[in-house]
Amino acid sequence: MKHYVPIFALALGVLFAGCQTSDKPTVSSLPEIKEAPDFTFTNYDGSTLNEEELRGNIYIASFFFTSCGGPCPVMNSNANVLQAEYEGAENFKIVSFTVDPDTDSIERLSRYAERYNAKPGKWFFLRNEKEVVGQLAEKGFMMGDGTTPALHSTRFALVDSKGVIRGYYDGTDKEKMDELRAAIDFLLGANA
Repeated sequence: MKHYVPIFALALGVLFAGCQTSDKPTVSSLPEIKEAPDFTFTNYDGSTLNEEELRGNIYIASFFFTSCGGPCPVMNSNANVLQAEYEGAENFKIVSFTVDPDTDSIERLSRYAERYNAKPGKWFFLRNEKEVVGQLAEKGFMMGDGTTPALHSTRFALVDSKGVIRGYYDGTDKEKMDELRAAIDFLLGANA
């Protein structure tokens, strides 16, 4: 009887593997959560960027700080992969706001952008006064505690070309990142 157990287990594994789908998630609709907030921040290259300049583009927004040893490197590595995957999509952007502007100078953000191979005009690393970014995170994007940088969100907010937040996706979770890709594809298709 011992010889039948491994064969039975193997047969069961094949059976269940056949039931699983390897297809990536697809999206046929997304909720309209709220208007993305207005902002004007300084980019790592010294230029300014505001929400109005992003109109007509689909973008993901996140909050981070350069000295973070926890989720930020994972999130920014995932954003870097998205940057490469959507390199040909001119109207897809990535917007990363530092929650620690006292430490994250323009020079430091510039080195950080270089570390993640941020493409000019595609991926923005932005800074402003601590109170401003705190309000933007907490009330504007509804992503974290505006008074404690270490409590910033690990989610990406997905914003459509009309400036409406359409979803939140955990930037450290593979399945949620696949869902984010499906949502980006949906919005890019809707804009085609």
